[in-house]
Amino acid sequence: MDMQAGAVEHHEDRTSPQAHPALPRVSVALCVYNGARYLPAQLDSLLAQEDVDLDIVAIDDQSTDGSLPLLLSYARRDPRIRVHANFSNQGHLRSFVNCMALCKADLIAPCDQDDVWHPRKLATLVKAIGDADLAYCDSAYIDQEGRPLGRRISEDLHAMHSGHDLLKYAFQNTVSGHAMLVRRSVFDAALPFPAQLYHDWWLAIRAAAGKGVAYVDEPLVQFRRHVQACSPLGKDADSAMDGERARGHALAHATRNRKWLEQLMYVMGAIADTNWPQAARAREWNRALQAAQGDDFAPVRRLAWRDRASVPPWTGPMWLRAVRCFVRCRRKVRRARGEPALSTPLFSG
Repeated sequence: MDMQAGAVEHHEDRTSPQAHPALPRVSVALCVYNGARYLPAQLDSLLAQEDVDLDIVAIDDQSTDGSLPLLLSYARRDPRIRVHANFSNQGHLRSFVNCMALCKADLIAPCDQDDVWHPRKLATLVKAIGDADLAYCDSAYIDQEGRPLGRRISEDLHAMHSGHDLLKYAFQNTVSGHAMLVRRSVFDAALPFPAQLYHDWWLAIRAAAGKGVAYVDEPLVQFRRHVQACSPLGKDADSAMDGERARGHALAHATRNRKWLEQLMYVMGAIADTNWPQAARAREWNRALQAAQGDDFAPVRRLAWRDRASVPPWTGPMWLRAVRCFVRCRRKVRRARGEPALSTPLFSG
């Protein structure tokens, strides 16, 4: 488990006297860092969840804006909330792993600090998960003031994966943590989490390797887009961020092929190091991408054909998918050679 002794200080740990044993129990893992501006709306939407026995675990990652006192004030009013505070700043990825480790229910819902959940979100995902290991929903973008932006995550991603095909998630994660309900057993089986990989991406891969992923085609989260948001999804939907977006766009554009290649190799390598189903296939892809950097594209061509049901773009005849995947890989690898080394974290926005 990725939790250091003394890394998390316990503030509130009370069992709710209002527990409903007939309802499915769900732990919400809420990570907070300087989120006081949006926290009340998110917390109110969590406490309004219907037809679930709710357990909210909140970790504050050394906020300086009053987030921790706000969390504690909510916890004093509602025993369903347990609050912890990191002794030192752990960062987004590690805080989420630590927060999920503190959850007690068999079902866990990661939660961002700045969204708003539909009151039926958790109940809908509980119903949808069935025998699967993970369920997730679509999300609708809102701006920093909470105004709808008229677009969904599914419109940006174009494909929303479900089922048991681990390789699809290796090429593109469509499961956002804020939209996810995952079994505690999947979290435990996913440990240790790769140091650089988003927690939601790794959990989706692990779930696909197990009993699979279910998708609900409903926007059950209002997904807030603003400059400080960790996820890059939908940030171009808010015209108020034009200046910030323009500053980062040139750098991202200059290294986009190198980043694509290094991210894909990192994900395939992480899967290859497990004993999960399809780990051997991920190992082959990792080796093929390494060979491609030496201008040997035959392994990539062979794997694109063999795995034509799993590779992007996931539309059109399967033979065409294989061709398009191979052509794209070859183009990106060749272009990556002329790009500068990455100066930002591999999985940053």
